[in-house]
Amino acid sequence: MLPYLFQIYGPIYANCYGIAIAISIIIFANLLNRDPIRAKLITGHQLQTIIMWCILMGIIGGRLLWVISNWPITFYEIIEIWEGGFAVLGSIIAILVFLPFYLHKHQIPTLPLLDLASIYAPLLQSIARLGCFLAGCCYGMPTNHFWGIIYTHPDVAVPCELKNIPIHPTQLYSAGILFVIFLLMRNFFSKYFKQPGQLLAIYLMLSSTERFLVDFWRADQEFFDAEFLQFLSFHQWISMVIWISAGTFFWYQSKKARL
Repeated sequence: MLPYLFQIYGPIYANCYGIAIAISIIIFANLLNRDPIRAKLITGHQLQTIIMWCILMGIIGGRLLWVISNWPITFYEIIEIWEGGFAVLGSIIAILVFLPFYLHKHQIPTLPLLDLASIYAPLLQSIARLGCFLAGCCYGMPTNHFWGIIYTHPDVAVPCELKNIPIHPTQLYSAGILFVIFLLMRNFFSKYFKQPGQLLAIYLMLSSTERFLVDFWRADQEFFDAEFLQFLSFHQWISMVIWISAGTFFWYQSKKARL
C-alpha cells in the first residue's frame, strides 16, 4: 500500500490518510446539508461553522487519546500530527463534550442535530479507515488466512517485524462494519426511533462495539499498567464505558418516549 500519492515539495506529501479524511468530511457535510431535516434545525452557514469546530475538536480529542494510550512519548512525537496517530474514540468523546455547549449557546436543538449527524457519522469513519489501510496504521496481527495483507512499502506505519508477512486487514474490518452501521442507521433505525437522543445512543453503542471487536485482531493494542485490567486493551475498556453510558442514555430516552 502507498502512504502518500505524490511528493508536493521537500518533506511535504499528498498523504493518503489525510486525503481520505478530507474526502470523508466532504461527503459527510454534503449528505448532512442535503438532508431535509437539517433545514428545520440549522442554516447551511451554521452547519459549516459547526463542522469546522468539530474538525478542530476531533483532531484535539483524537490526538489526546492517542498520546495517552501511547505514553510515554517525546514532545516532538506529540505535535507531529502529520505522521498520523489519532484515536477515533477520542475524537468522538471530544466532539460530544464540546458540541452540546456550543449548540446550547447558539440556541440550536442539541439532541435532534446529534441524532441527524449520527446517521452519517459511521460513513465518515468508514471512509477514513480506508486511509488507515493505505497508510498502514491501525494494523492487524499476523494471520495465515488467504485475505491477509502484506505491507512492503518502507514508509507505511506497520513496524518492520510485521512487514512482508500476511497480517489481518483490521482497517478493512472496521471500514466494512462501519459501512453496515451506516446502512442500518439510515435505512432502519432512523425510521423507527424518533425520540431525541435515541439515534445518538444507538450510534455510540454500535461504533463502540465495532472498536471493541476489531481490537482483538489489532497488533497496535495498548494496555493499562494494572495487571488485572490487561485482559482487555485500553480502547476496549473505553469502548465498554461508552457502550454502557450510551445504553443507559438510550434506556432513559426510551422510557421518556413511553410516558
